Amino acid sequence: MNKKIKMGLTILLIIVIGAGALIFIRQLKNREPQVAEEKDLGAAVETAKVEKDDFEIIYNYSGTAEYAGKRKISAQIGGEITNIYVKEGQKVEKGDLLAKIDDQELKNNFASAETAVREAEIALKKAKLAKEISRNNLAESKAALKEAESNYSQWQSDYERDKKLFQKNAIAEAKFEQTKTQFQKAAAQLERVKAALGSTEKSVEIAGLDVEAAAEKLKKVKNELENAQLKLKDTEIRSPISAEIINEFAEVGEVKAAGQPLFEIAESDRVEIKVQVGMNDLRKLEVGTKALISSPALEQKEVEAAISEIGSIADPKSRTTEVTLELTDRINLKDGAFVSVALIAERLTDVLIVPEKAIFNYQAAPHVYLIKDGRAVRQKIETAATNGYQTVVTSFLSEGDQIAVTNLNDLQDKTKVYLSEQENGDD
Repeated sequence: MNKKIKMGLTILLIIVIGAGALIFIRQLKNREPQVAEEKDLGAAVETAKVEKDDFEIIYNYSGTAEYAGKRKISAQIGGEITNIYVKEGQKVEKGDLLAKIDDQELKNNFASAETAVREAEIALKKAKLAKEISRNNLAESKAALKEAESNYSQWQSDYERDKKLFQKNAIAEAKFEQTKTQFQKAAAQLERVKAALGSTEKSVEIAGLDVEAAAEKLKKVKNELENAQLKLKDTEIRSPISAEIINEFAEVGEVKAAGQPLFEIAESDRVEIKVQVGMNDLRKLEVGTKALISSPALEQKEVEAAISEIGSIADPKSRTTEVTLELTDRINLKDGAFVSVALIAERLTDVLIVPEKAIFNYQAAPHVYLIKDGRAVRQKIETAATNGYQTVVTSFLSEGDQIAVTNLNDLQDKTKVYLSEQENGDD
């Protein structure tokens, strides 16, 4: 190829490249309005749909499984343990004898009290008999007084009559003196009978006091006998409920003081859950509130429970109160096992729910941005319960409404928006 041809091809190539560059520049200029237009899409947002569903406010806590009826059994009196009739793990029935405390001294006290009661009963019978005799004597004395008064009255009348006759010399002096002597004897007899009556009345009064004293003594020794019997009974340690012996704290020959625990028992086939609940959450809980219990020991299954008791005293340091949950079904949980507890403080059915992050305050009222025709429309709402993640809406929204959940600070009423690449599925 000669030099002229090469030169021509080179010039032609330069012309072609220049023409192509010119066309590219013109096309680029023509696209600038289109790019500018694409940049004017508005604010990017992610959205969520308003849905109807069941709603729950749940408080999550850790709890401890505890055998129901768990309690420690102590002796009411101190003494040496002479017998133990059970062992750990053994099932017992209500009233079963668990252990025995030495009772020899108490048996002696009981026997002495029985003797004292018998003696007091005899003394009371004697006092009552003496009182009855005194009453009979009093009745006889009263009859004697009545007779003496009648005799005195008769001789007094004869004496007054004969005295008048003697003064008129109508009867002999011997006759008058005889009547006078009989009258004086009747008066003396009346005084003796009166004195005897007074003594008999005093005897009746004393006999009555003796009966009261004997009755009081009998009451006292009977109380002593009852106390001795109770103390003797207290040497027998019995189970207050049907349960299982889960701990044993005593040995034969050991001396235990009154109040020291000997056994710990519980209904091992019935489990309760103990939870320390904060004061703020406690206000929304009550007996009967439902809960869900989960634990690795339950193979990740949730079991239902309900609050059966709320403690009346709060811990001043932790500001918590113990709440007891009763399980609906019997489950295999060991005493002391840790569990997760979901307390269902409130449950609503078929309500409108929106994400909590979609709500903002405007003019002291809750609002959301409704997405309508590519724009964010500020919408006032009314809310009810919230769990921190979702909120129940009671008015101004409908199921299926689309609301913004991101970039709320970039939005105003009627702001133009488009769905972000993340929501469109473009990563």
